[in-house]
Amino acid sequence: MKIIRFIIASFGGYLLTSLATITLTLGLPFENKAEATLFASMISFIIWLLIILYAFSNVQIKKLFFQLASVCIILFIINNLLMLES
Repeated sequence: MKIIRFIIASFGGYLLTSLATITLTLGLPFENKAEATLFASMISFIIWLLIILYAFSNVQIKKLFFQLASVCIILFIINNLLMLES
């Protein structure tokens, strides 16, 4: 069971962190996109750490998987909407 949690935390966390980084880069109101990308990249390490900690807390594996999947889908939709705006 810990291997499944490790896989979900690693790959699911990486996917969610990547989507969050893209969302922050597109959504932050910095004038320079390099600053927005740098800020989002620094925040991404904190997000990934929190996902790993949450994955190894007392949460069911199915619940963890569906929560990560639903947040990834929501971030994907937000990314597409932000890309259409710019």
